[in-house]
Amino acid sequence: MTIFRYALLRGLRTPLSLICTCILPLVFLFVRPFWTDGNMNGISFIMLFLMSGAYLMSLSILTDKADGAVIRILAAPITTRRYLIENLLACMVPLVAQTALISLLGMALHGWSLALSFALFLCYTVLILASVAMAFTWHCIFKRKESSATGFSLLLFLTAFLGGATFPVEAFPGILQYIGAIFPAYWAIRGLESFIENGAMTATYWLSIGALLLFTAAFLLYGGKRRIV
Repeated sequence: MTIFRYALLRGLRTPLSLICTCILPLVFLFVRPFWTDGNMNGISFIMLFLMSGAYLMSLSILTDKADGAVIRILAAPITTRRYLIENLLACMVPLVAQTALISLLGMALHGWSLALSFALFLCYTVLILASVAMAFTWHCIFKRKESSATGFSLLLFLTAFLGGATFPVEAFPGILQYIGAIFPAYWAIRGLESFIENGAMTATYWLSIGALLLFTAAFLLYGGKRRIV
């Protein structure tokens, strides 16, 4: 697991990555106006931080591609599949650990039920998986960090605006209510809203989990067919 350890340390070594992955989600958990009186907007904002963390943690792939390190790595007895899987794990471990901590602290700070904490943990974890897979595909498309970062910033803005992270999609006119469905965060928000409204894992919640898994499969299949060298 040498690649895993190297990718993990390199991802957490960047200050911005460390802030988005380990600090900001917890900070928002302690900002009570986001969680009191039925206000759960903090859930959406934490999603955006987790998606940003997934992108920043996976930047090592783009760095390896840009400086030619990936060629030297794959010249060793290491397959492309192993390289990608260990990078995937390195991106997910700190984010999933953060999600578990958020779920536990939510029970202590805001009185979340065990069912809500588990539903949140499961949905966040699957969203992280989809976000990391999307970031891998993103890095396979771009060759330069600058263009990759600019494109991802625009994608994150559209996700926040059209996916329902900042405004409810019901507030948009006509077809704009459905455009957000092309973003993974839309389905995560929809699933958690369904759970909060009904107090149970409804068909809508599981449909959202299934949609996130389909996004993950699509991103991995597409990204896996592209050259990372």
